Amino acid sequence: MYYGIRLFIIFVLLLFSNLSFSSPLMAAEIDIFDTAREGDVSSITEYVRQGGNLNVSNSRGYTPFILAAYHGHNEAASALVDAGADACALDEKGSNAYMGVAFKGYLHTAKWLLEHTSCDVNHINGAGQTALMMASLFGHEEIVKLLIQHGADPKIVDDQGNTAESLAQGQGLTQILNIIRFNLN
Repeated sequence: MYYGIRLFIIFVLLLFSNLSFSSPLMAAEIDIFDTAREGDVSSITEYVRQGGNLNVSNSRGYTPFILAAYHGHNEAASALVDAGADACALDEKGSNAYMGVAFKGYLHTAKWLLEHTSCDVNHINGAGQTALMMASLFGHEEIVKLLIQHGADPKIVDDQGNTAESLAQGQGLTQILNIIRFNLN
């Protein structure tokens, strides 16, 4: 009886104490895709410490780096690159991180990519599209300017016969048309 009461008291003390007996997460227990998508640098660091694969891709071909950049998490993208992630990896459609950033319009991440990676600013995906085309199509003027300043070629033609200029024109984006036309000379 005494033994049973003693176990009960220990159980109650543990239940209501701040003691934690949980073990740290193992790399296999960390969802690196959600971690990168959320910009959780501490979990990325733990994943790396545990030996997790940074260049793994999900069912759509997205790597942790592509997801961190796509969601505008520069600090997470930096942690991934510093730990050995391929900043120029491609998704299932042949797009790199520039494409997602140009689509989303994250100027701070576009600047970071241009300053901290060696990826081709004129990379062409499986449909013949470039990041400049994405930025032009979705009206991200500052990213259009930035990409052109870093050598993006507005003359590239995609598989449908579009250029960055024709995509902006089709959307009625006069400011972007002017930026591109000024830089075509």
